[in-house]
Amino acid sequence: MINKVFATFLTLLLIASNAICYANDGVSGNYSTVIDEAGNSVYTTGWTMRPGDQILTGNNRRYEVFRIEGNNVYAKFVGEVDLSAYYHEDINILNRLRAYLKLGIAEAEGNGKVAIYHTHSDESYVPTDGQESILGAGGIYKVGDAFTSSLEKHGITVIHSQAKHDPHDDMAYERSRRTAMDLIKKEQPDAIFDIHRDAVPPEVYKTNIDGQDVSKVQLVVGKYGATGKQIEDYALQIKAAADKQHPGLIKGIFFAKGGDYNQDLHPRSILLEVGAHTNDRESAERGIALFSDVVPTILGKSSTPTGPNAAGETGAAGNAGLGSAAGGASGATKSIGWILGILLVGSAAFLLLSTGSVKEAGAKLKNFASTEFTNFIGAKKKKKSNSHTKSENPKQPNDNE
Repeated sequence: MINKVFATFLTLLLIASNAICYANDGVSGNYSTVIDEAGNSVYTTGWTMRPGDQILTGNNRRYEVFRIEGNNVYAKFVGEVDLSAYYHEDINILNRLRAYLKLGIAEAEGNGKVAIYHTHSDESYVPTDGQESILGAGGIYKVGDAFTSSLEKHGITVIHSQAKHDPHDDMAYERSRRTAMDLIKKEQPDAIFDIHRDAVPPEVYKTNIDGQDVSKVQLVVGKYGATGKQIEDYALQIKAAADKQHPGLIKGIFFAKGGDYNQDLHPRSILLEVGAHTNDRESAERGIALFSDVVPTILGKSSTPTGPNAAGETGAAGNAGLGSAAGGASGATKSIGWILGILLVGSAAFLLLSTGSVKEAGAKLKNFASTEFTNFIGAKKKKKSNSHTKSENPKQPNDNE
């Protein structure tokens, strides 16, 4: 009798937990519409929302949820967010300087490493995949492949995990946590992305950027735990960079007050929703390819295109021999280049920080070139000239010698 009661209780517990889990992330036909205090619809997402959750819209208006009535989510306006505080132009100036000086060959750390995984292995795109869920083989993996390919073109090393975490329930995050921990421990990536798709009508994510139809990207931040603020700032940095490079690509940010989503494991961990199940997968692939353009900026790296003719030159077939010009610089040359690169970039950074602006830094550099440096060279020339005069007019011997 006790065993039967326990079994019944366990069954009910599992059913209840699955119901809660599915409500957390994108089930078709059950999405949240955020309504502001004036009665306007300002945001739509497949995530079930709770009081205290917040959203940042595409035009950087922040709202906080205070009441839920079915799928209608009522939120108060918190304020406009100035993302310029999260976009550091000086970093990009240094990246451009480094690229201009062609120091990429001397960078010991390369252009960074990124890890990608999929908590919800089944997520798919109905117009392309035929159904919204394919256990263990969702179309979401192909979106991850597109992300991988695009990042590699920027010279970034990518580890794309094919691990399965079915079924699609809240325990999937517990299962994928092991995957994320393993990736972080073994690969030590600069950033890690959990790639999903949302579950809303197609128009929510559909857009056109640079003449191509793409699916937008939503960022999801787990605010629960000690790292919540850190991940929030990271998400804002991503949106700030994306707004500069591809305006309109980021649909918005969902800040889940009670969420975690394994983001406590790494300071650059983020969950991405790329389109919805109602969008075609190709548009999601184009959207994530545009997003890849932002990654070098948020990693603080210069983008170094790779692949055939990446440098605009046609190379000879076959492998370059060691020690040849085609084989690249030697270890000693690379070390010297690395040291010079660090000195140059460090000097540029110091000049920017000490003067406070690019304009003042330029003026100071110009002044140095026209006065101090010229005087220094002049003094050296004068000294050298005197030296030649002495050698040409040797001292005459003294009669007493």
